Amino acid sequence: MIAESLRVDAGAPGLQALVARAVGLDASASARFRQLTEDSVDVFVTTPFEVVAARRIRGAASRDGAVVAASDLLTALEHDVEEIGPARDPNWPGALPPAEGFRLLDTLPVTVVRELADQGQALARQFSGPLGPPASLLNQSVITVTGEGGEAGGTAEIPMRMIFTCTSLGLIPGFAAPIDIPRHLRVSTVGRWVRIDAPFGSVYRSSGLALF
Repeated sequence: MIAESLRVDAGAPGLQALVARAVGLDASASARFRQLTEDSVDVFVTTPFEVVAARRIRGAASRDGAVVAASDLLTALEHDVEEIGPARDPNWPGALPPAEGFRLLDTLPVTVVRELADQGQALARQFSGPLGPPASLLNQSVITVTGEGGEAGGTAEIPMRMIFTCTSLGLIPGFAAPIDIPRHLRVSTVGRWVRIDAPFGSVYRSSGLALF
């Protein structure tokens, strides 16, 4: 069986941090590559929150759309090698979000998201069972974002599961982060997809019938 590979020319530390956190949340997490341009790749990872996250790097994947075990990708990144391991395409839960067409609705200050995450984590510790935070908490809509022109400009509901994903994967800068790191999140939509762009990565959720 031919092994998949990923050449990383720039962005390896950030990608490794994202993948390590994804594996920490779910040892069976998957990673999928989207070759955007000749030297640009979006690397997506699954999470237990029915939300996918991504980080963009400079480099090239062995195959556009290839799926690998996130743990295999992490090992390759830790050892600074291109070869990852066998393809695991059937493990990916569905379609990727569109590569383009997202429309920006609004920006949110990082402090608001952190406050929501702190409140949600407190509730999760109080009511969580062995399977993690209850679905009712994850599905709770905590922010409604409306574009310019009111509802005609587009509206997006941000559930707690997207907030949890941002904080659990370390996509939001801490207080000690360099001053030049942005302190806001951008919320965009296209079709059934909602995207939150954070300083250290993006999260996507589908509001359609399919989870991803």
